[in-house]
Amino acid sequence: MEDSAEPSLSVGLGFARAQQQLKAIHGSSLATSSDEYQKQVHGVVKQLRQCLEQIRQLALFSSNETPDDYSTGELKLVLTTAYLGEALQKISSMDGRTAILEEAKAHYKQFLSTCRDLGIANQPEQPAEGTAASQNPGHSRMQKIERFKQQRAMQQEIDEIEARLARDSADDEDMEEVEREYAVKLIELKVHQVQDDLSLLDSELDMARQMDEMRKSAVQQQDSRAPSTEWRLDSHSYAQINPQTGRAARPTFNDRGQPMQPFVLTNKRQQIKDNVFRPGWALPTMSVDEYLEQERERGNIISGGGKEPDPKPEIDDNDYEALDAEVMKQREWDDFTDNNPRGAGNRGGNRS
Repeated sequence: MEDSAEPSLSVGLGFARAQQQLKAIHGSSLATSSDEYQKQVHGVVKQLRQCLEQIRQLALFSSNETPDDYSTGELKLVLTTAYLGEALQKISSMDGRTAILEEAKAHYKQFLSTCRDLGIANQPEQPAEGTAASQNPGHSRMQKIERFKQQRAMQQEIDEIEARLARDSADDEDMEEVEREYAVKLIELKVHQVQDDLSLLDSELDMARQMDEMRKSAVQQQDSRAPSTEWRLDSHSYAQINPQTGRAARPTFNDRGQPMQPFVLTNKRQQIKDNVFRPGWALPTMSVDEYLEQERERGNIISGGGKEPDPKPEIDDNDYEALDAEVMKQREWDDFTDNNPRGAGNRGGNRS
């Protein structure tokens, strides 16, 4: 342990710096998806990975040792994997999300395993799956409430110790004991928090894996389809057949957009506009006179016939005989219509 005292000093400084940065991220008012927030998160992840690599090179922790074998500064380094898993969860990038969550879960598991081997903190027991306790919503809710109360009480104790460390002098003889108690309390609280985060992490991992499967299936379906020419400028050329070869005509452009044969640009803007902005019903294409003239040219209108009859001559007002004859003719017609009502000659039409 004494051989690693000097190298562990740099590890401790890096861990302290990462711990302060992570604390600042917790109190940040920035949006979690903002570039500045993500930049800070990636900085913490990089710093914690460097600390974890140095710890592994030093082989600092062993299951054959107890917490009494470590100094207070070395004991704090147990939190490196827990802090790294927490920082990884704050990365909002969807690219490689499954790998990020799996790495965070692995660090959480390593943290709990280290605490279990060293006997630093008692880990809360989780009910086995399929048991009555795990399937009872009321029991699960009561457990969550109890864990929340415990974490809140532990956080209050940590706040009190932090205030005492900031208030008391560095020469105080009891400061070493207070700092060690502070480190142990941090680890105990983190054990409870990691237990809660693991359950949420498993749910998020399932969703991320389902999203990956959906993306893979979508890519496979897209790859299996033939390349579409619908949106190409020369899409019409793919439907044309060369009469000499009997094959499809060569496209106007290649895949890089370079012309492969001469072509003529035509402006169909007005035609497309007219087809869009028009009434929903059929509009007349010619006038009535034009239609009749067209029908006359086709021979569908019969013309000709006999001589038109001369118009009926008007009766002179002084010709009383002609006037009387016309009156008598009208009276005879009125009598006939009275005696022969309209429709009277129809067979069976007016039977009573």
